[in-house]
Amino acid sequence: MKPSESIFLDIRGLRYHVRSWGRQGAPKLFLSHGWMDASASFQFFVDALKGDWHVLAPDWRGYGETQRQGSDTYWFPDVVADLDMILEHFQPDAPANIMAHSFGANIASMYAGVRPDRVARYVNVDGFGPRAEGVKPARLEHKEQDGEKNGGATHTEIPPARYADWLDRIKKGSGFRDFAAFEDLEKRLQKEHSRVTPERIAFLARHWGRQREDGRVMLVTDPANAQNDGIHMSSRLDDTIHCWHNITAPVLWIIPEHGSTRSRAKELANGGAEERLKHFLTRREVRLPDTGHMVHIEKPELLAELVETFLAETPARPR
Repeated sequence: MKPSESIFLDIRGLRYHVRSWGRQGAPKLFLSHGWMDASASFQFFVDALKGDWHVLAPDWRGYGETQRQGSDTYWFPDVVADLDMILEHFQPDAPANIMAHSFGANIASMYAGVRPDRVARYVNVDGFGPRAEGVKPARLEHKEQDGEKNGGATHTEIPPARYADWLDRIKKGSGFRDFAAFEDLEKRLQKEHSRVTPERIAFLARHWGRQREDGRVMLVTDPANAQNDGIHMSSRLDDTIHCWHNITAPVLWIIPEHGSTRSRAKELANGGAEERLKHFLTRREVRLPDTGHMVHIEKPELLAELVETFLAETPARPR
């Protein structure tokens, strides 16, 4: 594996962790991880890169080694602002090359429209934007702090009821289930990500989990991120589409066969995905058969080849 180092920055009052691979002074490539993920999962993608790159990947607030913000709810615009500050720190004088996955792509897509002069080339890996109103998101297993398990955070379809549900769950609090050992976390991850090799699952378990003093293993992500209420309530599809229209950088859209278009079938089926794609006016699409949502873990070699070809062949947008 290519070695990485940890860089810690003060970003908007939080101790932010940014993982860095490669040679200082090499062309920079910024990576943006998805929901319930962390920068470490890009290790396999970075290992597959053939060019001379300085790769930088933050753990978003409340994920990985970045500080938790200490409140019950995370808001989407805050993460967009974090990206702006990170790019300002590492590359203030030139537009950046960005590859982003899922929720991380939702962040980068909005940013690329808000600050079009700050993005040179952009690779979107299965990030179709926020859910539409009236569509319930996928359920995520977690447990409440009182020990009761449920199927995960849900959202009612009528805004007043959705806000009331959010207030109720803030009062109740939530937390992830823990595991007796890393091997048990590996079994859970292997079940969720059946296309990923056991060796990579073992690596991920030790970056997504941390052993407590009592020997049990806990997830490092802030449970407030798992509920995802603030992200949904502060990321509106109509606002997002306006930002997409403003993107001027060349966009490479990676669409895995078994990715978001399957897991979010209600809103992305029957032309829903194509309706969203058309708002990326500078896009080029690549569809990957027999590939799941976690492309950077399942097929990092293929993804690296596609990204490096795109970055080499596509002329940079004029400043």
